[in-house]
Amino acid sequence: MREATDEGCHYYRMSKNERRFLQSRESRDTFQTPNSPLHLSNRAHVLLLLNRPLAALTDADHAVRLRPDWGKGHYRRGIALSALGRHEEALYALCISVAIDKNPQAVRYELTKVLHRVLSPGVRRQNVLSSRTPYSLTKAMSRTRNHHQLMNPKRCRRLALNRSDCEDNSSDEEGFTQSINRRLRSSILPQINTKVQANLDRVYQHIEKLKRVEPRPAEILLPPLSGGTAGELDCILCCRLLWKPVTTPCGHTYCWMCLDRCLDYSSACPLCVTSLADYLASSQKTVTDFVERALKTVAPAEYTSRAVSHQLELVQGLGLLGNEQIAVFICTTAFPCVACPLFVYEPRYRLMVRRCVESGMRQFGIAACLNKEATGTKRYAEYGTVLDIRDRVLLKDGCSILSTVGGRRFRVLSGGEKDGYDTAQIEFLRDTVVQEDQLLNLLELHDKVRAKARRWWDTVPTSQKFEIQRVFGRMPDTEEDWPRLPDGPSWAWWLIAILPLGPQLQVGILGTTSLEKRLRAIEKTLDHVEQRQPTVAAAPSEQTATSSSICSDRRAITETAMSVVQQS
Repeated sequence: MREATDEGCHYYRMSKNERRFLQSRESRDTFQTPNSPLHLSNRAHVLLLLNRPLAALTDADHAVRLRPDWGKGHYRRGIALSALGRHEEALYALCISVAIDKNPQAVRYELTKVLHRVLSPGVRRQNVLSSRTPYSLTKAMSRTRNHHQLMNPKRCRRLALNRSDCEDNSSDEEGFTQSINRRLRSSILPQINTKVQANLDRVYQHIEKLKRVEPRPAEILLPPLSGGTAGELDCILCCRLLWKPVTTPCGHTYCWMCLDRCLDYSSACPLCVTSLADYLASSQKTVTDFVERALKTVAPAEYTSRAVSHQLELVQGLGLLGNEQIAVFICTTAFPCVACPLFVYEPRYRLMVRRCVESGMRQFGIAACLNKEATGTKRYAEYGTVLDIRDRVLLKDGCSILSTVGGRRFRVLSGGEKDGYDTAQIEFLRDTVVQEDQLLNLLELHDKVRAKARRWWDTVPTSQKFEIQRVFGRMPDTEEDWPRLPDGPSWAWWLIAILPLGPQLQVGILGTTSLEKRLRAIEKTLDHVEQRQPTVAAAPSEQTATSSSICSDRRAITETAMSVVQQS
């Protein structure tokens, strides 16, 4: 009890600065951050207030070594050097601080004081030595004269009356002193100018070195991650370390992707159920910079591991095209080189699209839904197309409108599921290579079918043409090397997309690898359309996510074309 009382009295007798220094040492021991430039800078300031400039200089030097591009560290070093009387080095450090921060007003007072001490000592010393005798003699004569005036005023009045008005009262000694000082200044100033110029040259050289130094983030004084504090940095949704932390207006912090997945189902905060509709509409969701920097500081290894696991989840969730595995969007049939606009509103597909965009892959598969009552691969078509995302418009409610274009065709080998959406093991398709003896017949068939397609397109009403071109674009031109392309000429797929064909026939044409069969199926369909002259329906809107038109006698056209496709 006695020892505790003595310690308390000693602490009470400490000055404010001494208490601050003691707290600084305690904080150092608590946080264990000997390599924190911010901590070293603050401790150097306290040591300087305690009149310990040498220790302050040690901490300031350490801070500058850790962060050479931090102006505050050079400022602390300059103040400590000035307190030690090393004014030229102090001037050099303060100039570097100004050059880094580009704010001379912050150190204007200290810089002026140090500059004065660098320039003035030589002049003052020379002036005092050269003018001490005449200045002392003049002051002595003045003091003697004043003393006599006080002791004998009558005599002083007589002297004043006898003195001429135009007489110069200044002594020759004052003129001599001024001339000597002018000569001394003229001989010293060139030396001072040379010294200042040398310091400035050093500053310029140092700044050029700093330009090549990679900027380092500001240090954060936080305790290291331990068992007791690890849970405080976990996301409440996934129970793992926060990654890309996002703070909502209600003050709760989650992982970016965890919050996205919750908002797919509800626009309320997962913890306090506060509405985040306005927050989503304003698109203000950004990573909380301070929390992310804190995580990287106190748990760098864990944060890096969390980032790696997130990338792994993206790859596993989307599938790897290199391994012929892909995420599948069950909706409609898309075709190579043909636009396929999609409106994505289901939570599972919103998650799939986000993963596509975040991973940079921007690809997924699409296949037609043929049996809604079935499960697994029996629910959708055996053949599909890889879609490339060209543009994405994110709506206020989290839904999105995708502008996609068809790529390679594929056949589903086996199916799977990931977080609610389908995945599939696939193999890519390409047309059978045309033999030389069959090439001439194929060229004639190609030209005939294309001419027939142009004639039919000219009969389509203008309003329907506009709607079709708005969704699918204009009919592509014929490629020069179309017989050698893996999917044949692109205009054929564009025509298949707008012809009134049923889902089964579209899938059948998509799966055939014979260009000749595909052209003959198009020819039969055009012949049937010309005979019946049906009315082509308007192209669907983006929200329906349907890429085929419908006509009144689709069944008859489908049966006719299907027989052509199935011929061996």
